[in-house]
Amino acid sequence: MDQGWDIAEPRADALIESLRAFGYSPEAAVADLIDNSISAGAKRVSVDFIWIGRDSLVRVSDDGHGMTEAALAAAMRPGSANPLEVRRATDLGRFGLGLKTASFSQARELTVVSTDAATGVTSTRRWDLDTVAVSSEWRLLRTAPEGCEIAAPASSGGTVVQWGKLDRLVGNADIDDPRAQRRLLDVATRVQRHLAVTFHRFLGGRGRIRIDINGREIQPLDPFLIDHPATQRLESEELPFRGSLIRVTPYVLPHRSKLDDEDAERGGGVHGWNQQQGFYVYRSKRLLVPGDWLGLGMARDEHTKLARIAIDFPSSMDHEWQVDVKKSTARPPSELTESLRRIARATRSKAEDVYRHRGKIFVRQNSRDFVFAWHEYRGRNGELKYKVNRRHPVITALFEAAGQNRQIVERALRFIEETVPTTMIGAAVASAIDNQSTPFSEARRELGALVDFAFSGLLSDGASPSEAIDRIAVIEPFVYFPEVIAAFREGKL
Repeated sequence: MDQGWDIAEPRADALIESLRAFGYSPEAAVADLIDNSISAGAKRVSVDFIWIGRDSLVRVSDDGHGMTEAALAAAMRPGSANPLEVRRATDLGRFGLGLKTASFSQARELTVVSTDAATGVTSTRRWDLDTVAVSSEWRLLRTAPEGCEIAAPASSGGTVVQWGKLDRLVGNADIDDPRAQRRLLDVATRVQRHLAVTFHRFLGGRGRIRIDINGREIQPLDPFLIDHPATQRLESEELPFRGSLIRVTPYVLPHRSKLDDEDAERGGGVHGWNQQQGFYVYRSKRLLVPGDWLGLGMARDEHTKLARIAIDFPSSMDHEWQVDVKKSTARPPSELTESLRRIARATRSKAEDVYRHRGKIFVRQNSRDFVFAWHEYRGRNGELKYKVNRRHPVITALFEAAGQNRQIVERALRFIEETVPTTMIGAAVASAIDNQSTPFSEARRELGALVDFAFSGLLSDGASPSEAIDRIAVIEPFVYFPEVIAAFREGKL
């Protein structure tokens, strides 16, 4: 009897080769494996790049709860989960494809050895694309590769994922080929940087996990430089959306003049400061999108490169955010775009202020105006000139200390003003706008004495200790060093 339909089973050899074309980078592929380790409750994950020429391996091992034999066989099946199914909040998977597509994108052989924590039983399954190609069948092998020892996870649980036949990473390279070996090591370096930022929320704080690359622990790379005193965290918002809350937290990062070389390199990431601006989209603490304006009609601009905005949504919102298989792209629901655009514009505006004014702090705890050390004005012939601000507390304290020698101080200031090398300064700024140094950045030891000098002058002028410190806090150059002001305040009040 004709049932009116056919079973259109895909050709195994054709489909499995097509699964290799999802466009994973090596970094994204390894990250996908680590998602599985985190979902399995792992506290330690080791990633090893093992150079043996054409027989080289990549191995990811964890101490999670492992899988039963039935669960392992199911996990190795392409499309092992429906993306519409309800998942645990800690489950970083979605399509049931990641383990396979990530692995096939880099290697022709995928072996998984897992020990179930509940029973202590170890199981093995392996995909060999060459076997599938020859047989044209979905032959999931139950043995490890011949001649390749894979240490079984401990009886307390764990999983080892191994890539062999690394045609995309190594090819047919000879073991004595130093350039091929260097390329694999370069991949390991890129993977390390990618994991450091992708999982930075997992790598620090309470309940942290440890991830090693070739035996070296990865340190978290926070893209917002939250631990830097000059980073401005703006007010967070919680946007209601279909019964859930989408948390949005804007940051304005410090100007380059406030960063040492190490922080500047961290903040620039792999692709540089301009490419790192925008929204950082997190799904259940895991970073999906590392800096993008999400199609909201905003360009990456030099003057807004300090603007970064964290978005957090639960994994239950995958469909609404159009999360892809690689977990490397996401797009906001249309209902949220106006709110996100408003937040982005406000953050970009504050970032422009910091960029254009060399990092001066605009979000303050008091309403006092910023006091500059210099004033700009035009001479009689229209030339640009600079004058020392005589009302700057340090200068007024200097005049007070000079007493009868006030005129000598005035003459010295006039000499300095008339000999400011404006042409030289202009040329230097034009050639290195991001590398201007902050005043006293290399002479911090002198700041304490200078703060005390200005403080004493303000007290003698009738200010209270609290008022004097508040005034000093918004004075150039002290505004660049809030930690120095905080320490001085503690010692005086």
